[in-house]
Amino acid sequence: MSDNEHETLRQKALAEIALLDTPPEREFDALAKLAQRMLGTSMSSITLIAPERQWFKAYCGPLAPQTPRDQAFCPIVVETGAPLVVADARLDPRFAGSPFVTGAPNIRFYAGVPVRVQRPGRGPVTVGTLCVLDERPREPTPTDVEVLEVLEGLACLAEALIEARSVARRAAEAAEEHRLTAERLERERRQFKQAERMADMGSYRYDIERQSTAWSDGVFAIHERPISGGVPTDEILNHFPEPDRTAFVAAVMRTLETGEPFELDADFVTAKGNARRVRCSCEIELAKGRPVALIGLIQDITERHGLEQRLRHLARTDDLTQLANRVEFHRVLDARLRAARAADGDVAVLLIDLDGFKGVNDVLGHAAGDAVLRRVADRLRASCTAGSFPARLGGDEFAVVLSAGVDGVGVDRTVRRLLHDLEIVMEGSGHIARVTGTIGIAWSSTAGQDRDRLLRQADAALYAAKRTRKGTAATYRVDADYRQAG
Repeated sequence: MSDNEHETLRQKALAEIALLDTPPEREFDALAKLAQRMLGTSMSSITLIAPERQWFKAYCGPLAPQTPRDQAFCPIVVETGAPLVVADARLDPRFAGSPFVTGAPNIRFYAGVPVRVQRPGRGPVTVGTLCVLDERPREPTPTDVEVLEVLEGLACLAEALIEARSVARRAAEAAEEHRLTAERLERERRQFKQAERMADMGSYRYDIERQSTAWSDGVFAIHERPISGGVPTDEILNHFPEPDRTAFVAAVMRTLETGEPFELDADFVTAKGNARRVRCSCEIELAKGRPVALIGLIQDITERHGLEQRLRHLARTDDLTQLANRVEFHRVLDARLRAARAADGDVAVLLIDLDGFKGVNDVLGHAAGDAVLRRVADRLRASCTAGSFPARLGGDEFAVVLSAGVDGVGVDRTVRRLLHDLEIVMEGSGHIARVTGTIGIAWSSTAGQDRDRLLRQADAALYAAKRTRKGTAATYRVDADYRQAG
């Protein structure tokens, strides 16, 4: 390893122990004092070697808190990783010109040993020294060995202090990280509970092996069950009425078999008997590639579902008469025609046009006209058999899709009743206005089960009836002449 690589490694190790430029600590100060007293010198230090300086974690005697690294004694120990004894610095060419020798603190004698830190998997790294210094030189003697032994013993204590401090710091950092994590988890838990309440939502987890279910607070709230009562494992499915219960079970089984998640809207009854609409989602939780749990959400969408239903009703309903509008009539008629094609059946359609309606508006006013339209709607609902579908197509135009399975006799009976019920007399301000209904009838088998052709044929029959006599009915026939119709 090159010198630069060694230096990089040392500085990284020094940074890891986070000791540089820290406040004085009693244990390190006591160790420096002990070295000074045991070896009878005027100065001692525990020194850390930074890139451009040497910094004293602890020191005794006339030493500055830090000095430049260049021409100092301790960097030699760190760079070589070996103890160093200088009996008289003025006689050592390496240090004779050092400002620390020629000037304050006028070092003559120096003895220092490495202070190392352990790096897991990389061995020890020298980051500093434990040293003693004196203004008086010392003659080299056999006791120099004893000096180094004392310093090395004390250096071991310094290393133990550094390691203990590092362990304590890491433990404190881990404890702080744990505290912050706990705070974050608690904050996220509170935020999740708030989100659950705001969204009327809860989460669940079903442990496949233990066959046990865990609910969040939001799920208990949706079920209207107390949290203290625990999860009613044997009663969960009872909250779903049929057929949604069967659909939910089938979706769960499909997820278990295929691993594909699902989302399902279902009717729901709470523990207090309140009807709700919920949205359930579910997916597989895997551990080491093996399914271990089902996890998902349940959300109370009752209000949203009700709003959607109301909007759907508004989109499909004529506001004045509360009958289906033209769009909804076409949708239902298309569905009936598909069913008829599949069963080789027939569908009958009645188109109804009011006679004399303009006179009501002209003579009695539009309020009276609106009343006529509402009365017509009421009589259509009352006169049509179950399964029939009346609608207002617009203006004074109405239509009825008769119930499946109706035959010619049934159609005639319904038409006669409607012709009678649609005779309406309105009075007001000394005026009388009379309204009747003319009806055109067509069968889907004649129109080839095509909606547009079926409606054209019913319209042709309607105007054929008007030409004959208003307030009557006519059925479309293929061999009839409708060229003037409409």
